[in-house]
Amino acid sequence: MKSKMSIGLLCLGLTIGFCGRFAHAQSVWHEPWLNWDFQNFTGVNAHDFDIVVESGAFTPNEWWTDLFDTITASHADYDGDGDTDTKIRFHSSTGVCVLPNEILHTGMYMLGAGNILDAYWTDQNGQKIGYSVAISYELTEIRPSEESKEVHMHLQMAPGYYEDSGHPDYPNQEAGWTEIRTFVNIPAAMLELADLNRDLDLDALAAFEVVPLDGVTMAPILPTDVIWGEPDSFFDVYLDTIPDEYASPAYESLLHAVVLNQGEVVGEFWNLNPQSPEPGTLALIAVALGVGSYLIRRRR
Repeated sequence: MKSKMSIGLLCLGLTIGFCGRFAHAQSVWHEPWLNWDFQNFTGVNAHDFDIVVESGAFTPNEWWTDLFDTITASHADYDGDGDTDTKIRFHSSTGVCVLPNEILHTGMYMLGAGNILDAYWTDQNGQKIGYSVAISYELTEIRPSEESKEVHMHLQMAPGYYEDSGHPDYPNQEAGWTEIRTFVNIPAAMLELADLNRDLDLDALAAFEVVPLDGVTMAPILPTDVIWGEPDSFFDVYLDTIPDEYASPAYESLLHAVVLNQGEVVGEFWNLNPQSPEPGTLALIAVALGVGSYLIRRRR
């Protein structure tokens, strides 16, 4: 389903100081194609699934879901910070709902979405049921390294999960990733958005697999390691250093992880991104965030 469109670049300045450093190094940041599995742990039928993003004018032009057949976008201040956000609602035009313990698969091209703020199930009246879910967001960084490029994927758990008023002790709520596997230099024609699901045989991509590293310590991330997310913070996963000729939209990188909530598996996460967007659409946007918004999370 993923068309070979021109892709705008999102250059994320993580603090004013970081912005200057990245601008000097000419790192390129861009948003991915994301796919998620979510298990319905609410105990009741879920009629919709809502994902809230920071941009107030976002409507995905590429999306995928297995049970629902429709999406709608609405725009309001959903997180109460005074600006407009977007809520993408996945639902059915024929009354299909997600049964308790059933898995829903969804995917979107996130260009222009901004950070994911929250995600949750809703009932037949569009009202939230259960707690916010652990949904993953990612930004890809292509970082210059002499005559090559480093590929980094920065993972974030949506802050709404931690802020859910249903969790009176939400700072102690834990969600994260394990069984992380990473792949680079995949020919772009091999994978489409709809291919990123439980049917994807990752072992068939063995020729492209690389060992993920902690992007700060450069220690290997083992399949048994758990990376815990925290509110408003990212974790830097270093995939590999690639020759300049592979820093092209003709090649893509992939990250897959199992998602944990309080130590229990609650879904899976697939992130696919070009190793460089098409050069004709460069739109570098510097976004200065507070120092606390880019804390590198440690493994536990």
